[in-house]
Amino acid sequence: MLIDFIKAERAVLELVVKHIGPLHVTSPVVDEVNEIDDENELVALGLIIIEPEIEDAYTAGGRSGPLSFEDWLCLLTAKRHGFTCVTNDKNLRRLCKQEGVSLLWGLELVAELHKVGGITGKEAEIFAQAIRRSNPKHITEKIVSRFADLIRRQEGHRSRT
Repeated sequence: MLIDFIKAERAVLELVVKHIGPLHVTSPVVDEVNEIDDENELVALGLIIIEPEIEDAYTAGGRSGPLSFEDWLCLLTAKRHGFTCVTNDKNLRRLCKQEGVSLLWGLELVAELHKVGGITGKEAEIFAQAIRRSNPKHITEKIVSRFADLIRRQEGHRSRT
């Protein structure tokens, strides 16, 4: 999710922090983001970079299966701190569900941002299309279409209240 947001429009991360709440990211995940020069770019957007607990790092390092070390750390860190894991990775989502970690898809976070008035419907749809262009394998036109329908329903609900 982080890389998708950085590639599409990093300012949306700042809006999420301002209108919804803190976004935490583990330092090993930050190291994976080639689209930034250093973590200060994320800090400037309001993200909180946290060092994983050593116990979680050992656990993640000893795990195998469908998740990378960084994804294991995301799961373990979210579980430890009661965070919501925002991800588009299906394997990570499946294991988060098994572990009782709350989840959001990346575009669900944008829908929440729209719901609280942090982004217009048009801006949200443009952002979703930008994510689709940068990650067409995982963010399909069908996903973007369902997202656009959700945004329109939110706007319809807002205009009736």
